[in-house]
Amino acid sequence: MKKVIRLTESDLMRIVKRVINESKYGSFDDKEWYDKDDKFTRVDDMGDDFDEEEFDDFDSLDSKHGHDTKWFGKGESGRKMFDTYKDKHQRPFKVKTSRK
Repeated sequence: MKKVIRLTESDLMRIVKRVINESKYGSFDDKEWYDKDDKFTRVDDMGDDFDEEEFDDFDSLDSKHGHDTKWFGKGESGRKMFDTYKDKHQRPFKVKTSRK
């Protein structure tokens, strides 16, 4: 017996975005994750096939991911914001990138 699953438009859009886009998420605390456009993302919407890396300083994060993300902004203001969040959480910034 086949099972019928109904999706809302928002459910379908979330699935399509996850499949089409290269997924990249960042977090200091493993609770609040933000996509590459700096929008909050629920853990349930992220999937589970990721490579994870940690960054202790803004310059290394910016040199690797700064060209395709909107995290923290650019230049000195981005560095100050990164340092403020790092001091608050006392942890490195984690980046999860999909393995697709």
